[in-house]
Amino acid sequence: MYQARGDWCEEHGFPESFCPICNPGASIPDVGAAPAAAADWCAGHGLPESKCTKCNPELVPQFRAAGDWCEEHGFPESACPVCNPQPRPGGTSASAADWCVEHALPESKCTKCNPSLVAEFRAAGDFCEEHGFPEAVCPVCNPQEPPAGAEQAAIEARVVRFRSPDIERSAGIQTVAAESSRASQAVECTARIAFDADKMADIRAIVPGIVRRVRAELGAQVARGAPLFELESTRVGEIQGALQTARERVRTAQANLARQRELRASDIASARQVEVAEQELATAQAEARTAEATLRMAGAAQSTPSGRYTLSAPIAGTVVRRPAVLGLLATESESLATIADTSVMWALCDVPEAHASRVALGQRVVVRVEGSDDAPLEGALTWIAAEVDPRTRTVAARAEVRNDSGRLRSNQFARARIETGAPRTAVTIPRGAVQRVGQREVVFVRTAQGVYEPRIVERHGDGERVQVEGRVQAGDAVVTTGAVLLRTEIMPGSIGAGCCEVEPAGGN
Repeated sequence: MYQARGDWCEEHGFPESFCPICNPGASIPDVGAAPAAAADWCAGHGLPESKCTKCNPELVPQFRAAGDWCEEHGFPESACPVCNPQPRPGGTSASAADWCVEHALPESKCTKCNPSLVAEFRAAGDFCEEHGFPEAVCPVCNPQEPPAGAEQAAIEARVVRFRSPDIERSAGIQTVAAESSRASQAVECTARIAFDADKMADIRAIVPGIVRRVRAELGAQVARGAPLFELESTRVGEIQGALQTARERVRTAQANLARQRELRASDIASARQVEVAEQELATAQAEARTAEATLRMAGAAQSTPSGRYTLSAPIAGTVVRRPAVLGLLATESESLATIADTSVMWALCDVPEAHASRVALGQRVVVRVEGSDDAPLEGALTWIAAEVDPRTRTVAARAEVRNDSGRLRSNQFARARIETGAPRTAVTIPRGAVQRVGQREVVFVRTAQGVYEPRIVERHGDGERVQVEGRVQAGDAVVTTGAVLLRTEIMPGSIGAGCCEVEPAGGN
């Protein structure tokens, strides 16, 4: 159109009225989106064919004269595929299917996977002798971002084919049908049963003494205030004696104060004498109150100075530990017994760091004790730690579960399933069918006799059966026994077992 009107710059290949080299300040008219000139593209060098100085060396003087030249890479500066890379008309520079994950360049240009291409790129002057790749796409000199889905496409392209049915049978490959079920999204993790720390009591002697009588057996159910131990203490005897003395002083001080007040009323005693009597009474009363409080806390009687006192249960529950024995010298540093309310227990969950963001307070938790045939227990998350354990890389979380039957024991190991989402229909398969290839998880599907296709999946859960998302449908024959063998065959750089063939990425 512009050539017909005589508005054309032959030197640079643009309309003369807005040639970016001759008239850099000219405005470009809005003529709408131009159709992609897919035919004018050099796929070997990643720039328009009309500007490719590798394929058309005669263009070099023209671009040099115009000052549009990249001396470093030998292309026009405006279209240099290294300095100013351009998308390929009609699509991206490399599709996911045409990508070599192992060498990080388009499969159609990978001279490591396709050595026959070396001569072609050398002849075109587009070859990096140092690294053995085409210069324009050398992953070391000119690295490119892989297209979206390139890794998945490369893995799923490695179809495994057994050479004969006999070899397939001898490999021991076994499959099961994938199932569709309705289940909640969940995080599965290990857990440990523990006593509810908010409903536990540690029994210790405030005042040192000798255990003279044990009134609570290990495992006994006790009510709040029930007597547990009787102790004999010289210190308690001293405090009981001090209490009796203090009470006598209180009675004497009260009588003295009354007499001083009568004398004061008759102007016989001074005001100072009355104040002294009041002070003596207050001091005696304080000493008596101190002795009473000490004896009350210790559990000792206040009436007789016997030196004996009783330790009682501060809560109702079960005596779960009782190291005290007759004759033991009890001090505040020695635990005599531990009482716990076992009607509610804690399930301490170790949530993997990768799944910690999915758990929240109030989520339903299903706990199954290992080695037990009892029905699973249900509870809810009541606490989530604010830090990650630096050793295990897990986040601690706590759920409360009922223990009405009394079968739960502290320190039992369990498996916890934390429901993190609403129920939905999903494909479930055995956990052993999921294999890891690089950073991806793969399931092998038997599509025909001796033919196994790897399918990238996203796994949810860690139990015997897991939910998967990906190109796996209910009814697909997924490999369980033998999945490790197939994984070995498709691993990049693996020599395999030699019993089957693997289609390379790109189908070459």
